[in-house]
Amino acid sequence: MTPTRRGMSRATDSDPGSSARSGNPAAAGSSADHRWTLTALVLGHKRFAAGSIVVVLALIAATIVTTVSSPSRQPLSDSASCTQWAAGTPAQKIAYSHLYINEYGRFPNTARYATAVEAAINKACTTASYLGEADDISVLASLRHAF
Repeated sequence: MTPTRRGMSRATDSDPGSSARSGNPAAAGSSADHRWTLTALVLGHKRFAAGSIVVVLALIAATIVTTVSSPSRQPLSDSASCTQWAAGTPAQKIAYSHLYINEYGRFPNTARYATAVEAAINKACTTASYLGEADDISVLASLRHAF
């Protein structure tokens, strides 16, 4: 095996472990003998490594908990802004579409009309976003084009 294939530099072109055997006592304790690896670092600093793992796991757990228990899981209502509408889940949007149909008009096939209402809200809220009013205007007001 050539020296470069074992990770040695071309400048020294010698095995770091063999420098002491070759009669060069100054090279025996040189930095070329010490190889940095992740395993050596972890084994050398066990408490720090364990603490780092605990911190990373705590951050992952906090991220998961805040994602699962997000306040955006609340149902959308007429007073929800277009920004809240955009952040809503598909289930929340369909639920609000059914609520809108029940409050403001009865149709024979609510499933078909629910997707039409959702598309109309998406279009109206997109218009409000282009006008810079997505945070200020409600979903109901956007449907009525009150921007």
